[in-house]
Amino acid sequence: MGIQKKKFNGEEFEILDHAEKPGFRRAFHIIICAAVIYFIYIFSHVAH
Repeated sequence: MGIQKKKFNGEEFEILDHAEKPGFRRAFHIIICAAVIYFIYIFSHVAH
């Protein structure tokens, strides 16, 4: 993590630069998929 300089519309800005942590995106997708499957299972038994 550090400060990086970028130019927008001819002006220079300092922005915080960060590196993405490996594995977080995959874990997020796995949790979302598990939640969707769980809700489908729960709500499919409500109609009975």
